[in-house]
Amino acid sequence: MEYVSTRGGVGAVDFEGALFSGYAPDGGLFMPQHIPLLDGDTLRRWSCLSYPELVKELCSLFITDKLVPRSTLNDLIDRAFSRFRHKDVIHLSRLKDGMNVLELWHGVTYAFKDLSLSCTGQFLQYFLEKKQKHVTILVAHGNSDEIDEPIKELFADVDFARKYNLMSLNSVNWSRIMVQIAHHFYAYFQCAPSLDTTPLPVVEIVVPTGGGGNITAGCIAQKMGLPIRLVAVVNSNDIIHRTVQHGDFSLSESVKATLASAMDIQEPYNVERILWLLSGSDNRLTKTLMEQFSVLKSLKLPEDLHRKLSETLRSCSASDEDIVRAMQRCWEENRYLLCPHSAVAAHYHYSQPDSTPRCCLAPASAAKFQEALLRAGLVPQLPPEITALTTMETRSTLLERGQDWAQVLWERIKVVAQRWEAQGNRSAPGQREISRQGVTQT
Repeated sequence: MEYVSTRGGVGAVDFEGALFSGYAPDGGLFMPQHIPLLDGDTLRRWSCLSYPELVKELCSLFITDKLVPRSTLNDLIDRAFSRFRHKDVIHLSRLKDGMNVLELWHGVTYAFKDLSLSCTGQFLQYFLEKKQKHVTILVAHGNSDEIDEPIKELFADVDFARKYNLMSLNSVNWSRIMVQIAHHFYAYFQCAPSLDTTPLPVVEIVVPTGGGGNITAGCIAQKMGLPIRLVAVVNSNDIIHRTVQHGDFSLSESVKATLASAMDIQEPYNVERILWLLSGSDNRLTKTLMEQFSVLKSLKLPEDLHRKLSETLRSCSASDEDIVRAMQRCWEENRYLLCPHSAVAAHYHYSQPDSTPRCCLAPASAAKFQEALLRAGLVPQLPPEITALTTMETRSTLLERGQDWAQVLWERIKVVAQRWEAQGNRSAPGQREISRQGVTQT
């Protein structure tokens, strides 16, 4: 299995190359050169697997045994999930009115990213220890549309990125998308009424969508033969909804602050992967479209590509009022607390009069969003791990508007690199203490 850039400007790399690159050097995103197709018998066999077992099977399709032996891969994934609070790692709650909620938030930070990042961390550690190397990881906090731009600028400086071993762990990184494919398989197997029929039944997966990582994983699962219908649900920052409905991939005047804050994104970079998939891996078209969007911040999809997108995805946009109503209704009917992002998915479910088998992905615990719960007239139930955060030290460097943020990050990276060099003889690469120096913006 090799990986190619959606823009076609670089040669193919293996999984290790894609893992350590984040963005491809040509500005594109890495994708598998081909998507494995699974038959009905394989799907029926997999239907009995636990979530960790599904992750192992899926990862083994995208990581060659030569690169990571299967027994080692299994051990890495077991280690990744060892700190999750739920015995099954993720959990499906079956609620009234036919609503199924797949809880993806039983990791240490109470968010779905724990699933893919725990695995990605293990993959990184495996390769770093093997080669006695270290890397500098850049991730966005806060309004990721704004902070992504200076990060992209640093990655575009290929010499700088190579010198300081830069990589990204947001959902531009293929490893995260790969692990998130398992969400859709597990959701399908939990919610399909029967796998004894031919063709297999269809299950609708409702995906709260910000940067587009989870919905991209769903599109790949579809391509692999999983019979799912995907719904991308967004808040008032509705660029993906407008793209699906009208082919209008263009920015609004500004990012709107909503109760579902992690979805307050206007530039969902993973749309590039979806367009590449639906265009038949046409890297020339993808490059043209994304470069046009980069310059004009506006793009009208070609008619054929828009048709394929609207056939692949349904979409829905929810206001803050819709979010509050969904949270209230779910509590009244089930005594079950939804986070505002999960409530966007619930809003879609409540608006559907049919009895289609459906699963709403829940990306975060309601405990992380006390303000939204209080606005809905609900009482937060705070676990001790979250309560403890209020007394912990916050470490950050403020970035003021008007500053050259890329330059600030450039200087910070040089300082961190010098620190690692000074510590080089005192600790093994791949095992050094990770700097917790954060960057916030005002």
